[in-house]
Amino acid sequence: MFRRLVEQALDGGDEGGIKERTLGIEVFGREADYDTNTDPIVRMTANEIRKRLAQYYQSSNRHHDVHISLVPGTYVPRFDFGLRVVSSAAPPEPDVATEASAGSPAAAGPELPAQTAERRPDQYPTRWMASLAIAAVLLAGIVFVAYNWTNLFRSNLDLLWAPLMKTGEPVRICVADATPSRMHDENWASYFSAIISGKLTPSPNLDQTEMPFTPYVDAEVSARLAGWLKSHHTSFRVTRNSFLTLDDFRHGPIVLIGAFDNTWNLVLLSRLRYHVQVDPVTKDEWIEDSQNLNQRDWKGSGKLLYSDSSTDYALITRYYDRDTGNWILMAGGLGMHGTEAAGDLLSDPELSRTLPDAVRSSSRNFQIVLKSTVIAGHTGAPQIVAVHTW
Repeated sequence: MFRRLVEQALDGGDEGGIKERTLGIEVFGREADYDTNTDPIVRMTANEIRKRLAQYYQSSNRHHDVHISLVPGTYVPRFDFGLRVVSSAAPPEPDVATEASAGSPAAAGPELPAQTAERRPDQYPTRWMASLAIAAVLLAGIVFVAYNWTNLFRSNLDLLWAPLMKTGEPVRICVADATPSRMHDENWASYFSAIISGKLTPSPNLDQTEMPFTPYVDAEVSARLAGWLKSHHTSFRVTRNSFLTLDDFRHGPIVLIGAFDNTWNLVLLSRLRYHVQVDPVTKDEWIEDSQNLNQRDWKGSGKLLYSDSSTDYALITRYYDRDTGNWILMAGGLGMHGTEAAGDLLSDPELSRTLPDAVRSSSRNFQIVLKSTVIAGHTGAPQIVAVHTW
């Protein structure tokens, strides 16, 4: 089609150019009565020609004596003859192709006078496009650095807490508040197992006749996390497990401390890949992987409050709950040492260096399984043994 249009123009065709229907019949073999509205092959091809011409002249490294384009809205080629730069000291060298065909009438044409004037700026599309491309790359780099400037110089711990702190709402820290009768209940394993499996809805731990009890480690961890939030100018509230309602989850981010006594942790974790589990018969507890139910490598000592085993495990989870529209951060161990190790990782910038890259994204959910060695009743440094992101 391009060749047909150029030949028509060189033969002195009408200034209006060839009609769309004529091109459809002569170039594309359409019937004489074909509908140009339902078969816009000519218009589509003309647009493609315009695009290809623009790409050719912009990508070519050499200058052109003739610049061809299609007049918008028509099928008429336009020929723009650029001025050639010629030195005044010596005549221009003849073009080989022009010299070889000079004897033919078709090659004859108006002779362009030698000029010493510089080309117009529009004769250098490649240079202009290159300048624009460089400017665009520099601008994109500046925008990228400006957008990520804070992340480049913030610790993993800052980035872990970022989703909860940037909401503008106070962060609610929830700790367990069991009563002594509940703590020493022989049926505690069956009770927790029923909650995890969804067979039982947790009831308040409080007995109005008894003073509520919060494990010391849970209270210590909550104090350390509260100190972290305060040092970063983020308001917070501390709430007991029995006083926390589903409506509270809708009004700001929540931090849940404790694995078993904090029944909110049992309910929410049961829907995720990694969650705490307990055998109602043997009273063994472990962190279960829903994708590998036969694995019990992350197993505790069977003492939920005061683990004296040589190894304890904990689980840290951060995820965006679509049902409430807020972020939830959960940290709890199978025993007290696991909870302490989780608190260390969530409040110590030095320990946070071991956190995976997943925490550097403020929009990613993650779960981290921790292992901690217990020596003479003292909790060792947390070790990351598994990570899951989504």
